[in-house]
Amino acid sequence: MKISNVVLLALLISFVLGSAVLAEDTPEQLVARQKQINDSLGLDWTPKITSVITDYTPEERKQMCGVRLPENWKEIWESHLDPNRFNKDAKDLPSYFNWEDEGKVTGIRNQGSCGSCWIFASVAALESQYLIYRLYNYNLSEQQILSCESQGWGCDGGWMETCYQHFRNPGSIFETAMPYQANDEVPCTEGSYPVMAKILDWTSVPEDVNSIKQAVMVAPIAVTMDVYDDFDIYGGGCYEWDGVSEYAAGHAVLIVGWDDSFCGGDGAWRVKNSWGTMWGDDGFFWIKYGDCGIGFAGALLEVDAVWITDSTDLPPGVIGEEYSHQVTATGGVLPYHFSIQVANLPDGLTISEGGLISGTPTRVKNYTFAVRVEDNADPPKSYFKYHNLPILETAPAQYCDFNWDGNHNLIDILGMIDNLYNGGPPPADPDLADCNCSGDCNLLDILTLINVLYHGYPPPCSWD
Repeated sequence: MKISNVVLLALLISFVLGSAVLAEDTPEQLVARQKQINDSLGLDWTPKITSVITDYTPEERKQMCGVRLPENWKEIWESHLDPNRFNKDAKDLPSYFNWEDEGKVTGIRNQGSCGSCWIFASVAALESQYLIYRLYNYNLSEQQILSCESQGWGCDGGWMETCYQHFRNPGSIFETAMPYQANDEVPCTEGSYPVMAKILDWTSVPEDVNSIKQAVMVAPIAVTMDVYDDFDIYGGGCYEWDGVSEYAAGHAVLIVGWDDSFCGGDGAWRVKNSWGTMWGDDGFFWIKYGDCGIGFAGALLEVDAVWITDSTDLPPGVIGEEYSHQVTATGGVLPYHFSIQVANLPDGLTISEGGLISGTPTRVKNYTFAVRVEDNADPPKSYFKYHNLPILETAPAQYCDFNWDGNHNLIDILGMIDNLYNGGPPPADPDLADCNCSGDCNLLDILTLINVLYHGYPPPCSWD
């Protein structure tokens, strides 16, 4: 039975069961009543006691749905439409797709009682983009937007385009830099921390199923939906509004996949929420295509498709000696075109279009500059990265000098540990972290350097 045909029946059931939701209703009563309604209407989702109804008042629960569209939202949204972007035929799209299966969706967050869902959905979209295309599992800061963009109104609601503007300039920082406090009056301190993620632009996604699918196949997208009181106690299955629960407000979520066979063959979106793991299906939910206006005001973020893979610290050179280093990049469309974007290379060095830095340095100095790479796409994508290149007076040690500064010390030990076990940057040159001259960089090199520096052991080979 279709929901559109059962509203009157649901109203009658609601009256008979006394289902008007009262503030004094216990979570157990709410769930029991919803089970009766769902059974009567044939709805295929399971209500349960969630942290949303145990931890927040009815007023706070409505506050959590914080999408507030400005008067000119449609004009802004339409300015980002691309009529040629989502033009595949439905038969050419898979019947099932889910980024969760690929491990490309970051962990469930909890926005608390603050109406910051518009920030959480946007940040989740950016995190997935970096996880998919950069293989970086970032936890980015929602508080950054709440403090630096909303300026005291963010917990009362906003919309995702505000976040996208900030992602483009200045960019996003880590959660550890500005931890989430569910408070829009926390001072903005983003300028004290490095930018870790940025976007180039975003493309608006039409609300139809076909367009949304094509966008999601690129990466998860933030969208809006209408939320009703029964959604607070969703515990799994194919969610559909029961037709009688009270409207709460607009809510922002992240579509990560779909299944055409779900909801009795009507199809459903797989969606990430921001209400913690004690709500829904471990923080996720399935919702029938088109229900509750799901998919409204969606946008697909566009991140750099090409980037430089070299470490920030390049191998040092020696004054008067020939220098050569090949800058490397990945992603995008070959061939790449390299150039210097900010500051200058060391005196005596040049960079070829293919990325080879070469020449004979003529001045002792620690140089900092930005290398720019542009791919061969149409239109081309570009990326730049700052590098340090010291020019030394004499050649540094040849072995066991992780950062190639001419010394063997604790800094080298910490660099090896960070690289081998914490995913930190590699040594300036792969051979330099080899302390036992075995040709490999591993735990034995760390132990060798510790023994030499702190236990008086002799170096196993010539380090100079």
